[in-house]
Amino acid sequence: RAFAESGDVPERNVIFAFWDGEEQGLLGSKHFTQSCPFISQVKGYLNFDMIGRNNKPENPQHVVYFYTASHPAFGDWLKEDIARYGLQLDPFYNAWYNPVGGSDNGSFARKGIPIIWYHTDGHPDYHQPGDEAPKINYEKTTDISRAAFLNMWNLANVENY
Repeated sequence: RAFAESGDVPERNVIFAFWDGEEQGLLGSKHFTQSCPFISQVKGYLNFDMIGRNNKPENPQHVVYFYTASHPAFGDWLKEDIARYGLQLDPFYNAWYNPVGGSDNGSFARKGIPIIWYHTDGHPDYHQPGDEAPKINYEKTTDISRAAFLNMWNLANVENY
């Protein structure tokens, strides 16, 4: 919606895709990266894991921002956007040289595609029945979504990063 409402057309195509089967071995993202005929043209990948909860109750704006270390502009973009747009986020910037962990970003990193990964750390209700909607920090989720749009806009419009 943000892309459509911006009134501008990005320089590059943006694909919105949703995966399933992460816990069973990254089934959706692995299939996409192995069968996509234009995978070599993909310039970046954004991943989101558990972005709605607060692992640090004393810091409800906490978010972990993993990104491919060879692309430090990703961290710079978030810092600039937090200041420019007043996003209520307190990121832990984690430049990762080989971001191939157990989340869907690993399928893309294995193909040499730089990643940005939003995460808010684990919490006691992880994969438990107590992980309920009233525990979501909707304000933080909204600002992470805003930051992600800005990241995607940069990926789609900046020639070198």
